[in-house]
Amino acid sequence: MRRRLILNAREVSTELTRTVLGIDQHFRTSRSAGPDKLDQEGLVPVQWSPLEPHPIDGWNDARSRLRTLLDRAAILPDPYERDWLCEQTLSLSTLVRWLAGESLGYDAVVAGTLRIDPHPPSARALQRARAAREAAVAAAGYGTYAAYADAERVPSNEVGTIMTELIGQARARTESRLPGLHLAPDTIGVKAVAGTAFSAYCDYPGRAVWVNTDIAFTRGDLKQLVAHEAYPGHDAHMSHRDALVRTGTMLPDGALVVTNTASSVLFEGIAERGLDLLEWREAASDQVAWTHGRLQWLASIEVAHGLNTGRLTATEAGQFLRDGCDADEAWIDAKLRFVTHGLRAPFVYTYWWGGTVVGRWWRGVRAAERDRAVRHLYDRMHSPGTLIAHANQEEPDDAS
Repeated sequence: MRRRLILNAREVSTELTRTVLGIDQHFRTSRSAGPDKLDQEGLVPVQWSPLEPHPIDGWNDARSRLRTLLDRAAILPDPYERDWLCEQTLSLSTLVRWLAGESLGYDAVVAGTLRIDPHPPSARALQRARAAREAAVAAAGYGTYAAYADAERVPSNEVGTIMTELIGQARARTESRLPGLHLAPDTIGVKAVAGTAFSAYCDYPGRAVWVNTDIAFTRGDLKQLVAHEAYPGHDAHMSHRDALVRTGTMLPDGALVVTNTASSVLFEGIAERGLDLLEWREAASDQVAWTHGRLQWLASIEVAHGLNTGRLTATEAGQFLRDGCDADEAWIDAKLRFVTHGLRAPFVYTYWWGGTVVGRWWRGVRAAERDRAVRHLYDRMHSPGTLIAHANQEEPDDAS
């Protein structure tokens, strides 16, 4: 008897979720994890799905399952559900091909997994980003970024205390400004770490924001970081999705955070634009932190592309970061490790691109439409394309 076609988005999403969990399981057992947190997290660093993984019998089996799912997603009747599930399945297909050892160039991996333009920034774009930062530094009353950073630097032993204070303020503001978000009942804490390949990390299950205290931060940097990792960024976003999946008002694949997929740009974009969503860029230091971060992400894309295509050596990449955005040595060390990581190498694009995609879209939202826009942003999984294409589509009361 011919198996019936799956035409229901919830069924397709369920099968996709089980397949991704199986692929993650296969990935974890097919290689030994290194000592760093990024080595240990697998393809699915965070998930709260009650579904069991589909056992995956090698990469060919994974590719076959994804092809079948793509065929089914492509004939779904709802435009958003069809587009989202096709985008995510296509990106996963590229990810699997890359992990299986297929000869894909770095540009093809970035474009195929993240659904964005893989080209590195132009010299003009980098110059504009640096000029924007210098203007913000001047507005803050300093002659150079180095002078600003030296004067405003937070001692490493005070980082945890200041972040805890800012997290409390950010949560209160999120509850007030974005009341539709379902936040975890406990406020996320802070954990100081060292020697990691990241500046900060949201450990949602462990209820802590990890912060690399090897890196120098200003108070403005910490405020941006708190909005990114905690409220209304990653912790708020995952708490909200967790609640919606558990109540059946979000498709089952919303229970997975998957590295290097169509969802990654929006996951980071919501976090990058956290202060804008809260209307909390008040001080001159907020603008310095934002423009400095944008310059750092653009420079990071340049060195990631250069290192992974052979245009730059590690020495050249480090010097570029040192000269181009006045980076300190601990940050440079972490960044070079991140952009050459066996899994995370493409992911560095998501921060600049996410901030750009969400920022452009949010600026076009009228004040009277913001509650509806927040639901569109947080209640659905998105690729860069689906965020914009389906912004005016009426959301259903619950996922089909």
